[in-house]
Amino acid sequence: MSESTSQKRLPRFTIWQFLNLCMGAVGLQFAWSMQIQLTGRVTEPLGATPLILGLVWLAGPITGIIVQPIVGAVSDNIWTKFGRRRPFLLVGAILGSLALIGMPYSPTLLFAACMLWIIDICVNVSQGPHRALIPDNIPQEQHAIANSFISFGFGLGAVIAFGFPFFLKEILNYQVGIKEQFAVGAFALTAAMLWTVFTTPENNRPDPSEEVKKDSPFDSIKMFLLSCLISGVILTIAITATGFPGQFDLSDKQFVLDGLAWFVLVLSFPMLGMALRSFYTHEIGKICAMHYFTWLGIMCLFIYFNNYVVHNIYLVPDLSTATQAVKDSFEPTVLQATNLSGLAFAMFNLTCVLISIPLGYLSSKFGKKTVHAFALACMGAAFLGSAFYATTPKAVVIFIAIAGVGWASTLTIPFALLMDNMKKGTEGSSLGKFNLFVAGPQILSSIAVGYLINRSPMEIETGSTHHWEYSLIVGGSTLLLAAVIALTLKKDRLQEQTTSEQVEEKTPATV
Repeated sequence: MSESTSQKRLPRFTIWQFLNLCMGAVGLQFAWSMQIQLTGRVTEPLGATPLILGLVWLAGPITGIIVQPIVGAVSDNIWTKFGRRRPFLLVGAILGSLALIGMPYSPTLLFAACMLWIIDICVNVSQGPHRALIPDNIPQEQHAIANSFISFGFGLGAVIAFGFPFFLKEILNYQVGIKEQFAVGAFALTAAMLWTVFTTPENNRPDPSEEVKKDSPFDSIKMFLLSCLISGVILTIAITATGFPGQFDLSDKQFVLDGLAWFVLVLSFPMLGMALRSFYTHEIGKICAMHYFTWLGIMCLFIYFNNYVVHNIYLVPDLSTATQAVKDSFEPTVLQATNLSGLAFAMFNLTCVLISIPLGYLSSKFGKKTVHAFALACMGAAFLGSAFYATTPKAVVIFIAIAGVGWASTLTIPFALLMDNMKKGTEGSSLGKFNLFVAGPQILSSIAVGYLINRSPMEIETGSTHHWEYSLIVGGSTLLLAAVIALTLKKDRLQEQTTSEQVEEKTPATV
């Protein structure tokens, strides 16, 4: 039985079914939003510098590198009475919610980092299988629309998660605390994922008679261990060649942090290379490159934007080494700045909500690559505009809202492009490996951009801080590069098939 025949047997989804599916994305986005908005607010008072903040954020990419490919491959190869994807959705959401509740109570920076790792592991357990529900249960001609509904769900969840503290303060004059925000995120993650689990049945059970070569769950572990070995060898050669062993001191905190940063940065590149080799078309390689530079830019926003607003817009000095009295004196300003950055992210995602579904239809009319390139260019230009021209809170919100055009497209079109090219029977593992091109740039952004900011102090009226706007300059530049790569993609495979079928229908049969 051919792939196209199998796809035609799948019933078309209705709008209500798409909405049920995207509720899981609402919950996942609540978890990500708490991390994006509040990680710095939890870790900085515990002593996190810009470089340490970047290292703490390695939780996401490292767990994404290991967990999503494993979970994707495992879920490809099993079938339970609850389906093959839904058990992972449920377990990841419940355990992730417990970690969300615990994170703001962290007594030390190490404990906070551990909580963040647990949250990321659990969210990655749910996220890959949630996206894999699309090729499992929805016909190919609806993949772009299905992914646009997922984008809508992510955007809606973020609007609510980022926006409710600001609006509660402005409307009810109630300031929601950090611990309360994490608790709300935990409840939303579990409730929304339960909705999807119990309203989206998995009816497309794999046919055991179909012989499909599937990826092993151990492939990603082998890739990770081999990458660690390569990274260790490269760093050893580099240290020996530069005569650095004389300064080798594990008791030096900065030496250990720098060594860890370089080790993780180097190991990400062999992982990406092996993932590319495991795919089977050059077109997927270009899609992965486009996605890599896109997420390098996006993570510059996610990791550093709150600190950019707090320190460069509201002029709060660096508090990582401040006394408790100084921290307390700036707490009202920090909360005000955090509310503003939350509003900016809410507007960023409101744009995503408003245009994500239309993007699916525009892609069908004008082509996925054209629409995606335009959206990425809008996002890159908005980042650069915020870095160079935003001097007031209002201007920051406007620029970041414009950037939401690219965010909506990033959550929709690259996955539709990949699904047009992926091999049947490897949906979960292919999406898991594709996540490496989200995790890899997170590592580069966490380490390289964090290092750049850490080495770029500046004086402000209230003391000293860092050039956090450098993150937006780097991010805007890589997004424009991703837009250029998008334009090099060939025609969508589904469009080529449709055109070919139309030509065959119009051509008279010959004997």
